Amino acid sequence: MRRIDFAGLALAAVLLAFGIGACASGGGAAFDGGLFYHNSRNSLDWWGVYEGTVPAASGAGIDVRLTLNRDYTFVLRYDYAGRDGSATVSGTFRWDDAGRAVTLEGPDGLPFGYPPFYQVGEGFLRQLDLEGNPVTGALEEHYILRMVQ
Repeated sequence: MRRIDFAGLALAAVLLAFGIGACASGGGAAFDGGLFYHNSRNSLDWWGVYEGTVPAASGAGIDVRLTLNRDYTFVLRYDYAGRDGSATVSGTFRWDDAGRAVTLEGPDGLPFGYPPFYQVGEGFLRQLDLEGNPVTGALEEHYILRMVQ
């Protein structure tokens, strides 16, 4: 007569139950209840004030201050470092389909034809180029705005 190993059978049942539970909850993947992927829009405290200095064709750079509000409005200020001259524009912004980047939409566009695209990260924004792509190369770190409030 065969002997049944009840301890082994119980252990197998417990492991199976945990495995099924992990699959149902996304198994630690980027699902939120099986409905949404985690992204910058739904996972980060993205609203706030960001500052940085981006390169300029002439001069020491452009001091940028961008405020993103929870109601999807923004205020953007450019100040030319070491020179007189500034511009401020406000408007609304929208998220891309992936929830990783925003596009600023001012009533008359942005001042001086600057790119309206920003990738949103944990405590920073990365200004993207005019086509919405990351700037690469030696200057790429100069297109980062850090959250200050």
